[in-house]
Amino acid sequence: MENNKNTPSKGVVIAIGVIIALIIFYFILMAIFPDLFESLNTGEAQPVTN
Repeated sequence: MENNKNTPSKGVVIAIGVIIALIIFYFILMAIFPDLFESLNTGEAQPVTN
């Protein structure tokens, strides 16, 4: 009897797992180093000070 389950390949499962792990790692970094993310350039126009 053949196993005809509709399951994704191993590579897809690993890729989704890596993406989830990176998202969790990002939130952990945001909790530990909030000042690092506040100092990042967002691309918004800033007034020029002389």
